Amino acid sequence: MSRIGKPRAAPVASVAAALLASLFGGGPLAAPVHTTYLWHMHQPIYWPDESTWEGGEYEKAYETIQLGHSASNVFEIFDKDDRVHDYQEYPRGAIHDLLDLADAGAQVSFAGALIENVFSLAASGWNGGRYAPDWYRWYREAKGWTTSGGRPRCDLVLVSFHHPIAPLMDENAFRMEIRTAKAIYAKAWGSAAATKGFFPAETCFSERMIPVLAEEGIEWSIVADLHVARACAGYPYQAALDNCDPPNRADQTNSSQASWNAITISRGCTVKTPVPYGLRPHWARYVDPETGAESRIVTVPAANAMGWDEGYGLYGTGQIDAIASLNDPARPMLILFAHDGDNAWSGGYSYFHENVTSFSHAAAAKGYEPTVIQEYLADHPVAADDVAHVEDGGWVNADGDFGSPQFINWNWPLVDASGRFDIPNGWAEDERNWAVLTAAENRVETAEGIDGPADPARVVDPSLGASDVETAWHFLLAAYESGYMYYGASLDMEIKATLAANEATTRADAVIATGVDAAPPTIWIPQRLPWNPGGRGGGSLWGYPSGLGLPMDRDFYVWTFVHDVSGIDSVTLRYRIDADGANDPSTDANETYAGGAEVGSWMSIPMTRRAMPLGDPYGNPEIDFTVLPRYIADEYWAAVTGMEDQLVDYYVEAVDSLGFAKRSPIQHVYVGSETGAGEAVSWDPAAPAAGDTVRILYDLALGALPPETDPVRIHIGHSGWQEIVTPDPAMVRVAEDVWAYTYSIPSGATSVDFVFTDAAGHWDNNNGDDWHIALTGGSEGFLLDGALDEGAVPIASAGGLTLWAAHDDSFLYVATPSTGATTGLDHFVLAATAAGTASAPWAKSGTVDGKDFFLAEEGDNGWCGWFDGAEAPMVGGAATGAYLEGTIARSRLAGAATVYLAAARYGTANGGALALQAPAGDGDGNVEWSEYASYDFTETGVGGSESPSHIKQLAFAPNPFRAGDRIRYGVGETGEARIAIYDVRGRLARVLVDGGTGAGARSVAWDGLDEA
Repeated sequence: MSRIGKPRAAPVASVAAALLASLFGGGPLAAPVHTTYLWHMHQPIYWPDESTWEGGEYEKAYETIQLGHSASNVFEIFDKDDRVHDYQEYPRGAIHDLLDLADAGAQVSFAGALIENVFSLAASGWNGGRYAPDWYRWYREAKGWTTSGGRPRCDLVLVSFHHPIAPLMDENAFRMEIRTAKAIYAKAWGSAAATKGFFPAETCFSERMIPVLAEEGIEWSIVADLHVARACAGYPYQAALDNCDPPNRADQTNSSQASWNAITISRGCTVKTPVPYGLRPHWARYVDPETGAESRIVTVPAANAMGWDEGYGLYGTGQIDAIASLNDPARPMLILFAHDGDNAWSGGYSYFHENVTSFSHAAAAKGYEPTVIQEYLADHPVAADDVAHVEDGGWVNADGDFGSPQFINWNWPLVDASGRFDIPNGWAEDERNWAVLTAAENRVETAEGIDGPADPARVVDPSLGASDVETAWHFLLAAYESGYMYYGASLDMEIKATLAANEATTRADAVIATGVDAAPPTIWIPQRLPWNPGGRGGGSLWGYPSGLGLPMDRDFYVWTFVHDVSGIDSVTLRYRIDADGANDPSTDANETYAGGAEVGSWMSIPMTRRAMPLGDPYGNPEIDFTVLPRYIADEYWAAVTGMEDQLVDYYVEAVDSLGFAKRSPIQHVYVGSETGAGEAVSWDPAAPAAGDTVRILYDLALGALPPETDPVRIHIGHSGWQEIVTPDPAMVRVAEDVWAYTYSIPSGATSVDFVFTDAAGHWDNNNGDDWHIALTGGSEGFLLDGALDEGAVPIASAGGLTLWAAHDDSFLYVATPSTGATTGLDHFVLAATAAGTASAPWAKSGTVDGKDFFLAEEGDNGWCGWFDGAEAPMVGGAATGAYLEGTIARSRLAGAATVYLAAARYGTANGGALALQAPAGDGDGNVEWSEYASYDFTETGVGGSESPSHIKQLAFAPNPFRAGDRIRYGVGETGEARIAIYDVRGRLARVLVDGGTGAGARSVAWDGLDEA
């Protein structure tokens, strides 16, 4: 929703498409650049609990719609016009429009869960037959069209059945995902899976997947070009453009590249690709750490940035023209546009019937060659020695993840209740899901070891006579659905993995009870934090720093989840140090447990066990765990310390109580020489008081600002970012990389608040936490925690809406109920020192007669903050919880003795109408000057020059007023008091007290009548 002046939650890179290392000109083509498509289709199982209708299997879409089990609107999801056509004839039509081009076509990945869902809707005749009984016929027809070399123009490539984040799942579960995807293939597409291609869900790939893919007959996999690029030596990382962690030096085994192409996309990052290296297929390999045997497949880089742009609007050849002169005729570039085919613009009629044919024919006219991947690889086979490393990670399309090598959109690290990383004791909803999945998988694998191998066909369709083990796999695979983790705590996503895992373990346990456990423990792929110990961090994990990123500590955590039916005896982290600090791709010493001369001996750290909570220990109101898991794996963690400028190999070994052992894959990390960002900032004195001066030092060499920054500027204020010094003062260089600034602390301040900038868009904000120096000797201040401050008094109330205010020597405090109490409304507190008609805030309907500044909270996401009369963001304290509350410096009132306040609620959409206001209005949709409450900072003197006793208005009882109500108030000492009632127009209605009154809490009755 558009908001004038509203800040965005995450930075969006504003760099236009650029070339970092070379200017790519036009000119004649030495050989054609090739182009092709991947359209990804997917919908999950929306309720993976046991079917009420079928029994022994999970619900499909039709049953979920009819029974209303899912919090998602499954009817609407499958009823969307474009999506109905996407799953039937749109792709066929797009490819048909390309039949005049000899090799043109596309790849389509159609997840198994979606196939099941569409079959269920088609078989039932749902919604007037939106899906034909033979809904698949258009795909089958297109699959039968062939290129000049006899390859399918519509290559229905494999994708894991339930769309898991495969790099994070166990090898055995991944293998079953592929086998079940092959098992359902013929039912949909009319013949056994002949495709040689694979598309990993969310393009999330790891070389650990290669052995399974190769064993299952897959010859090539799509990967994100970003992760070939980041594995190149000299990758041009820029924190504010990449918006994720830098690549770890252990991954940068590809040779450095001379030419880089950078494209900034609307998602909010810049994708940098080496040309032509990053846009052509290569072999990738994985070495079995036990045997040293190599597995390999071809990896086909998807042009991530071009694919994003091509999927969001009519697309020409310009971005390809810019790099075409660098094409190698012997190994031509393959520009692969890979994106969803059923979401956003790329799922619509204009995309399939206008954009695809328009671009492909324009490309052919330019001399480029539209093709399909299988035809390209037949025409241009990859040389056996053309091997490139692919870093772990997915596409940049996931907001906040941006291709993170840790897959953080599905794997945010463990945090404490305040959101700070806490690996030994923390919790996170997605990490909990991985713990549940780890335990469930171990029990299913144990049962399979007792009962014998599962048949993938019966795993897909238990009605074929599935055993308990096959039914257990049926449910377990559904639990791995990535969509259950993609959306965080929204709707009922966080219980769905548990529903499926519980069904799986119930059936597995029935088998386990009949046999002997011979299975080793299950180990979740070990995680580490930070990704770059002794290096730099970037992106959402570290508060979106700029420059080269935030310096990271050299010490790091490794953690995992481990489970075994018979219990765990020990879990150990094994690590060794490389001899020269580099992983030589010409040898495999770093890849095997046996090692070699290039690596040292294994050393061991016993990992600490911690029981993972079954539920949410922090009580997040967005999460409703209506079902708890039957089993959950324990966390095991270890801290690795004392490393510097060393390449470290590591793995985890777990041994169960019966002596069965398992080792995780070997992983690698380069530990640099930097230290954490906390050492970049210091101040003197260490504990300053209000009214003192404080000298703040910033070490540019250790901070996150670009190293060439000159001067460093400090952005500084006090007491919750009040009275910010403007413009940002330049600091003084006091040593080679050390900058200093001396700040005079106001006498009433409670804290000094600051961050650093180069005034060119780069900030060092302490990992998003800013720096705050707590002060002694300042005023007590107001606590902004979303709860009403004790000293606040109600100054207006109408229709259940109340406005509170308070003040001290430095600040005005206001509060009103938060948007958590309403639906579809934005909440405001308007403030002014004089009347002046202006448009309603945030493009709402109507006008307001006072808007010098205002506090606002958005109804659909709870964001809150202060704005000035021009609706530019302004500094002021703000918080939301049960109440929207805020403080603003009284210095902004230019000495005014009275401020006029009004609370207002408007519909959240632009043009939203005024729904409620306090004081009460006249119903005309505007907030008029007479509809503001006055709040006076001064008090009338009594007894000569002595200050009057403070008068406090207490809560009305009852509220709202009725005839016969009482008004409660309090005075500090015996004296004169006057209590008068005014109507909403400001006219005197009744004087209730006028004279002497005793000290303490008092009350007075009012019959609701005006003066006679």
